[in-house]
Amino acid sequence: MDKKFGVYIVLGLVIGAVLGVSFGPAIGNTTLAIALGALGGVFVGWFIAAAVLENSKGKSKTGDQ
Repeated sequence: MDKKFGVYIVLGLVIGAVLGVSFGPAIGNTTLAIALGALGGVFVGWFIAAAVLENSKGKSKTGDQ
């Protein structure tokens, strides 16, 4: 895996945790909200990394730069 894919995943984790803080008072458990937000952010970051990987595979097959 390329280094930038790890950055996408970690960035998703951080953004998800920050968003989880804002949902903490709504569900009454801030720690749970941060954990769920971070987990969701990891999935979003992983999805972005997979999309970038697929896009780069498609370009290399067609010969585009």
